[in-house]
Amino acid sequence: MTLQTITVRPVLKEEEQEYIKLMAKHHYLGFAPKIGETMWYVATVDKEWVSLIGFSVSALKCKVRDQWIGWTYRYQFDRLKLIVNNNRFLILPGWHINNLGSRTISLCLVT
Repeated sequence: MTLQTITVRPVLKEEEQEYIKLMAKHHYLGFAPKIGETMWYVATVDKEWVSLIGFSVSALKCKVRDQWIGWTYRYQFDRLKLIVNNNRFLILPGWHINNLGSRTISLCLVT
């Protein structure tokens, strides 16, 4: 198995219960329910799930983030939708391969 054989795709509606079960069982923080707009992705090798990742809307307030971005209160609510939050990331047991995590995240950017 090479990193080039990994594909990332959104979790299908009929796969959501499997995603929830695996995240609850294997992620150290457990499963995080959908709050607001959320996208779940699965990375696969030959149709076998190797990692799971979830993105959701960003927090309404985050002082450090807001200061780093440098936006004013006036623009914050207009532009908040341009930021996403990675709320969970899990490499499934048995798939600890060098650079699997960074490959999964990079493929999410082009999916």
